[in-house]
Amino acid sequence: MKKSFPFLVIVFTVYSCANTNKNIVNKKTETYNSAIQNKTETNNFLKEGIDFFAQGNQPSNWQLTINYDDTVRFNAEDGLSLKFAYNQLKKEITPEKTIYSVKLKAGNTVINILEKICTVSTIREVFKKEVSVNFNDIVYTGCGKFLADDNLNNKWLLEKIGNTVINAKEYNKIPTFEFNVVEGKVIGNDGCNNVSGKIEVQGKRIKFSSLFSTKMGCNKKSIDKIIGEQISGKTVNYYFKDSKLYLYLPDDSLLVFEKEK
Repeated sequence: MKKSFPFLVIVFTVYSCANTNKNIVNKKTETYNSAIQNKTETNNFLKEGIDFFAQGNQPSNWQLTINYDDTVRFNAEDGLSLKFAYNQLKKEITPEKTIYSVKLKAGNTVINILEKICTVSTIREVFKKEVSVNFNDIVYTGCGKFLADDNLNNKWLLEKIGNTVINAKEYNKIPTFEFNVVEGKVIGNDGCNNVSGKIEVQGKRIKFSSLFSTKMGCNKKSIDKIIGEQISGKTVNYYFKDSKLYLYLPDDSLLVFEKEK
């Protein structure tokens, strides 16, 4: 019996290590599958024109979707279902929070969106918004996020201003934007000076902070005036077509970018 005891210990140890490794693999697979599911869900919502999405499980499972050009929808497993136009909402917006309110025949509804890190116990994701929906004094709590197209996460070279193709020889360097959606940052140049700042992608829109720029003197063209007047501190619509990025500016002008190869 004494000779067999070390053998049993070795077998047990190997089994334990194998079991631990299996758990690590399962967790990695679960996280990967969750990320794929979230990306697929985001892409589907974007195709439907959804800009903001929220969900929670208190007091029951619920979902909220907001399309800033169309409709707000709220559905809960306890049977509550709401649908109304976004332009019906009364809005109170500050840097710390957004409050939407609307009076419906079914009852009064208030949506609170706070700038606060948030998690839902049943979801493997960290959200940047804490969300509550108050309907006739029933409060649904959870988390939310703006949706964003991952294709933005590239370096984009200016190709056209409106319908006019730019001549690269007329600039010190081709004007560019490089977006980092997760970190909420943009860097680039206006054809002469470097620019940088913060962004928040809000579905089909990019909200730019006031952009910082270097102060080099240049004897060639730049788009500094366009950036200063139509992009810096502004919210700009964006979309993709034929693998190109289109920025639709507040004055109805258009910038067309191609991805750096």
